[in-house]
Amino acid sequence: MSRACHADGSFGPGIGSCRGGFDFTLVFEDSMLGLVPQAALLLLAPLRLATLRRRRQRVAKDSHLGFLKMFTSGCYAISSILLLIIWSEIEVYKTRLSIASASLEFLGSLIIVTLSRLEHTRAVRPSHLLQFFLLVLLLCDGVRLRTLFLMDYPPSLVTSASIHTFLTAMLLLLESLDKRELFSSDRDRTLPPEETIGLFGKRLFWYLNRLFKDGYRKILKPGDLFTMDADLASKERTITFQDVWTRQDKSKSAPLARAICKVLWLDLLSPVIPRILQMATTLSQPYLITAVIRFIQDRNEPDTTNVGYGLIGAYALNYSLLAISSSWCAQNVARFSTKLRSCLISLIYEKTLHITSKDVNLGSATVLMNVDVEKVLSGTRHMHEIWSAVINTSVALYILYSHLGTAFIAPFLTTLIASGLCMWIGKYMRPRQMDWVAATETRVTSVSYVVGCIKGIRMLGLSGTVLRMLTTLRELEVEAHKHIRRLLLWVLLISNIMFQITTLATYVTYAAIALSNPNGLSLNFNVLYGSLSALKLVTSPMVLVLQLIPQIQGSLASLDRIQNFLMSDSINQDEKDSTAQHIVPEGIELLPMRTQNSVITMKDAIFGVDAEKPLLFDINMRCQLGSFTMVVGKVGSGKSVLLRSLVGESKLLGGSFDPLPSGTAFCDQTVWLRNATVRDNIIGEDDFEESWYNNILWSCNLTQDLDEMKKGDLTPIGSKGISLSGGQKNRISLARALYARKPILAIDDMLAGLDSTTEKLVFDRVFGRKGLLRKSSATVILATHATYFARHADRIVVLSEGRIIENGTYPELIARKVNFHEINDSTSIDISEGDSIDEISSETSDEVISPISKVDLVEEDEEEDEARRAGDRKSLYFFMKSVGTFHCLLYFGLMCFATVATTIQFLWLKWWAQSDNSTRSASIRNLYLFIIITAINILLYFLWLMHFALYFTPRASLALHAAQLNALMRAKFSYLVSTDIGTITNRFSQDIVLVDNQLQYAWINVTSELLTIISQIAILVVATPPVGATIPLLAGVGYLIQRVYLRTSRQVRLMDLEAKAPLCTHFLESLAGIITIRSFGWSAAYRKRNNEQLDQSQVPFYLLFQIQNWLNLVLELMVAGLVTVIVGLAVALRSKVDPGYLGLGLVAAMDLGWNFRVIIMAWTDLETSLSAVTRIRQFSDPKLVPSETEDTAKPDPPSSWPIAGSVAFKSLSASYTDNGKPVLNGIDLKIKAGEKIGLCGRTGSGKSSLVATLFGLLHQQDGEILIDNIPNTNVSLSVLRSKIIALPQEAFFLRGTVRHNLAPWIPEAKMPSVSDAQMKAALEQVQLWEKLSSTAENTKSVLDSRLDNVEGLLSQGERQLFCLARAILMDGKIVVLDEATSSVDANTDALMQRILRTAFADRTIIAIAHRLDTILDFDRVVVMDTGRIAEIGVPGTLMQTEGSLFRALVESQGNK
Repeated sequence: MSRACHADGSFGPGIGSCRGGFDFTLVFEDSMLGLVPQAALLLLAPLRLATLRRRRQRVAKDSHLGFLKMFTSGCYAISSILLLIIWSEIEVYKTRLSIASASLEFLGSLIIVTLSRLEHTRAVRPSHLLQFFLLVLLLCDGVRLRTLFLMDYPPSLVTSASIHTFLTAMLLLLESLDKRELFSSDRDRTLPPEETIGLFGKRLFWYLNRLFKDGYRKILKPGDLFTMDADLASKERTITFQDVWTRQDKSKSAPLARAICKVLWLDLLSPVIPRILQMATTLSQPYLITAVIRFIQDRNEPDTTNVGYGLIGAYALNYSLLAISSSWCAQNVARFSTKLRSCLISLIYEKTLHITSKDVNLGSATVLMNVDVEKVLSGTRHMHEIWSAVINTSVALYILYSHLGTAFIAPFLTTLIASGLCMWIGKYMRPRQMDWVAATETRVTSVSYVVGCIKGIRMLGLSGTVLRMLTTLRELEVEAHKHIRRLLLWVLLISNIMFQITTLATYVTYAAIALSNPNGLSLNFNVLYGSLSALKLVTSPMVLVLQLIPQIQGSLASLDRIQNFLMSDSINQDEKDSTAQHIVPEGIELLPMRTQNSVITMKDAIFGVDAEKPLLFDINMRCQLGSFTMVVGKVGSGKSVLLRSLVGESKLLGGSFDPLPSGTAFCDQTVWLRNATVRDNIIGEDDFEESWYNNILWSCNLTQDLDEMKKGDLTPIGSKGISLSGGQKNRISLARALYARKPILAIDDMLAGLDSTTEKLVFDRVFGRKGLLRKSSATVILATHATYFARHADRIVVLSEGRIIENGTYPELIARKVNFHEINDSTSIDISEGDSIDEISSETSDEVISPISKVDLVEEDEEEDEARRAGDRKSLYFFMKSVGTFHCLLYFGLMCFATVATTIQFLWLKWWAQSDNSTRSASIRNLYLFIIITAINILLYFLWLMHFALYFTPRASLALHAAQLNALMRAKFSYLVSTDIGTITNRFSQDIVLVDNQLQYAWINVTSELLTIISQIAILVVATPPVGATIPLLAGVGYLIQRVYLRTSRQVRLMDLEAKAPLCTHFLESLAGIITIRSFGWSAAYRKRNNEQLDQSQVPFYLLFQIQNWLNLVLELMVAGLVTVIVGLAVALRSKVDPGYLGLGLVAAMDLGWNFRVIIMAWTDLETSLSAVTRIRQFSDPKLVPSETEDTAKPDPPSSWPIAGSVAFKSLSASYTDNGKPVLNGIDLKIKAGEKIGLCGRTGSGKSSLVATLFGLLHQQDGEILIDNIPNTNVSLSVLRSKIIALPQEAFFLRGTVRHNLAPWIPEAKMPSVSDAQMKAALEQVQLWEKLSSTAENTKSVLDSRLDNVEGLLSQGERQLFCLARAILMDGKIVVLDEATSSVDANTDALMQRILRTAFADRTIIAIAHRLDTILDFDRVVVMDTGRIAEIGVPGTLMQTEGSLFRALVESQGNK
């Protein structure tokens, strides 16, 4: 036993040489280890007690855990009283603070008893405050107990202190136990783990163990993931963020960044404390290294054993704290990023709900949501590295000064110059980032447009052209990215050789000073390793910061793009969503719809998309409530603009007008449908009422269509309703407007595209005198080309060139001699007063409709994909294959040489310091060799990074995109119909951005850091050979960790990607249908749906962060164990260890944790990116995505084929999918060469399907199609499609000039060349030459004018005429019109019909007709019904035949 030392009466803290030279003074222990922690507890505990007193009881009263806590805390208080009594009675070795410390400890024990009970009963998680202080008290009591054992204190005191320390440990254990099973309410038992876990469980991520267990054993489903805690899931934060943004002064700089700081300031600062702790542990490492080397060198010094043990403990504590603080900081950053993502996406979507229609850009929006938000979040992940690097570097430079003196100026200047260079490079990075993002946006927009028009592209035979166009756009994008990579090359080079350059500058300067100093400075081990470790502290954070500069620049550029989007024009429309519900009683008697005491009035109104381009002039219009107003006019007269203006979607530039209230049912001319079932599209955001719903189906004549669908009204319609005909789309859109039961309806040409019978039925049942809308007293404004219905309107508005030229009732306009036939150009239609349309169909809905059968929607269970958890090495090989074998070998070779050169530089410094020859010539020789080695090292790094930036990455980018694009363009039509457009767009936006950015940077970081770690471990093994025995053990542990981790992380990562797709789809659908959403008053419902999908995507997004941080913690704790073992072996084998190699090993170990952190972040990024590569590989696999490739591998027919143009369908049955329900059954039809065939029938009868089979779009289940006696299956699809002249339902345009759009075929298509004169003649023939001439720039010819904004240049009818001009220029014997005139007015239809009869007089024509008078002069007509030919014959003959279906159809249109 030792007695009190002289120093015990002072603060110390060290005792000096007394008690083995390894203890604190008694005053220090009583004050800092006794008084301070107890005083802190007494100050903070009342605040927590006050909070707990206001809470209700959450835990069951009677529990074993509660009893054990009460008993243990009571014993703890008793032991504190006992210690106070003993300290009061003893006289030996007692300081002036001993009794005060014991007294505070007693008071603290009472607080702990009270706090323990309240925390147990009223808090859902173990007390973090108690856990923290009990841990601190346990450590302090342990140190003080050691001192009691070392000194000659009475046994009663030592025993009592030992019991008290044991009770502290027991209480800490009990307070750390989970209470979930003890909760009194079921709601509390379902709380997320983070809300119920204790301090240690939270910091060590214990709550993830169940997830890792599930992920290892099975395929994870979304329901297996934890929900987010209340703080992360808070909706109040997003509302507050939107309010702050709204109130933000936009005139000042960075308003969005200021809004983020204002709302999330606490989360922004939360990583600061753990980051400071992390810095403190890191900055202490040079002193620990110096102490260990000094300890090894002083191996002959006696009584230093305790110092060795102390060093082992110090290293263990240092690296353990470093691991915990690092993961703590990363976790706080993850929470901030998750909250920021929620705020940004919610704000972007809110802006979307108010965006003006002219600013709607699906491609830009996709980039905004998928790319820019992710870039902003990636920038926030490392934002705290900037300020911490400044502090780290400053302190490290001071440490360098203490070791090297004035030579520290060299690394300081080197760091300053490197930072300045990177900042200068970063200044040029931002504009190039913007150029690259613009190129990405152009490509994504084009892909989205192509996917939406894929049917027309296939029919036109433009797959090769579109493929080449998108490939060119991709090459331009990669070229734009190459400018960034050239700048990045220098940033990467500077950051990667930062340590080498700094080391070179430092030791060259030090050597120069030493050579110039007569006394001569020597480079010994203490100087070398103290300064080397300090240099590590200077360069390591700077390496990351320098690499972060481009990333931060990209994040700021993305933040600017988001900010610009948020600051764009908005429509400030007060939403008045009606929530009143109407019940339709039996018999479907209609209740009056909601009404308002107001009228629609426009006075001298001028409307335009923007102030510079007015489109409507001097509009004077008045609509009474309950009236039916019809708006008519020729193509381009302004009908659609007027209806959009009515619902507030155009700017009022002059005059007066109050927009219709939100809650107006609006049917846009361009039909907007969600990728959902028919029923979901019709009921919209209202509740399902079966009787009302069935009445709507009957009114819109949809019952028969749904009966023919495999799943009835529960059939998914695909993106943009791609599986529906044009007429079905229109009627579903109309049904949606009717089902909503709004008091006002604005309907834009929904009757277009319907066959005559369906058109009249729908008009009668919906708009007629006894129609649905008349019964409900709704106010209706209908824009239409069907002027033969004009007499049924209360008021008629005639538009021409943006002005109202006539306005009045039907009799008034007839009296003014308004020629409705001229407006409609339909001279054959004559509906007399006696032939009332109301008499066409008198059946009630009860008589016609049959109950829709409920379809069993039990889907087949998806096959469990083992690759989700076991990984998929094929994706890695697929990526490397895309780069090429040569470039992969060159990459790895240069990287290995560069790493070896860095290791030799380290070793040379060690040999230099160890050299016995300290002469001037030897020092100069060593200096020159060191400079040469460093120069070679830098050169190798430059070659490696140059190859990576300029050759390796562009090849991967182009090859992976090409694989996916080729798969898209050759995918079977059935796959594209059934695949959501948002999913495909997501593949070409998010996945490709991952390939371009994250994948390539993650790849270089993983491969380079892995090689660096191997070299560092090799040095450690050389330094302490026995540590080599632990390497297999560590490798085994590492293998088990990665096996458990990767099986879970892969699945969560895929869930993260999959959860983002519905969010992206909903965003795109909302943007595409924003006018409809606003007019219906559905903004709140769509906002709610966005929030739900955002919440679903947040769960895997945040969990992915947590899993990564868990791996970070585990690996850094492994490093802590490895370093502790090394130091322990060095202490134990003190006499046998080389201090030079040990110092080198410990310096290398300083970066091990850092390297592991980098490799973890890079590996997780690589896995995320490889998930994108997996999706690309799977998408490009013909086994997974059905491909047309095998169908196109056919020999070409003769070049002149087809010579005649005959077509024969023989017993043809076809379906949209391989095993789907046939949509065509037993079709037998022979079409002679040059014959004109008209296809007619009700909407959905199979007309478009029959035409689609000609182009190979459907699966032929039985029978065959012969073209000039050659089966179409014997001809490659590309040749087949290029030989048939097609005019699809929807006009398709390419990015480029008029010339390119008139003759877009690539040379491989072998299409005849077209001269400019022929193009001009074709445009003149369709009457578009003058229109295009007026819009062409003076310096350009009409043919060189660009059509990138064709929708703003040409009306829908004019776009179809342009496509007809393209068809005129084609060389083919067969012309197919797939509802090409369904959405044009009668004037345009008549013009197209004239051209068909002149330009295609000698061709075989197959035309789907809705205006049957246009095919009365055709050779034959084919009447389709439910996928079969119901009737076929000469039109004149059929018209004379009683009971003829064709005759009935013609007569139903008023033709006699």
